[in-house]
Amino acid sequence: MQILIGLFFLIVAGTLIAARLEAISHEKKLQILKTAALVLTLLWLYEMSVDYEDTKVRNLYNAFKQGKTIVCKDQKVTPEHFYFETGTESFVSTDEKGPLSGLIYPADECEIESD
Repeated sequence: MQILIGLFFLIVAGTLIAARLEAISHEKKLQILKTAALVLTLLWLYEMSVDYEDTKVRNLYNAFKQGKTIVCKDQKVTPEHFYFETGTESFVSTDEKGPLSGLIYPADECEIESD
């Protein structure tokens, strides 16, 4: 996020310098600033959504490690039968044979079971 803010201020500074030198027209300056503000806003919204998803997955992982039950598509996921794969952020079945064999649930589709 700091990089985005830095880039925004560089664009503003460049526009102000160009304005002082009168290298670009007033309309062009406004276009540049509006575009920069729009891009910054869209990137900020994207960053906020990513942070929200990361927090949700982290909370699921912590609850799972504490032995709480996680529910994924009406299936209870417990540490006895599943493990958490950090690379794919998913719950993977440890059963080699049986009804849970081969099940994989992405963490973003799961919730902590409410008591």
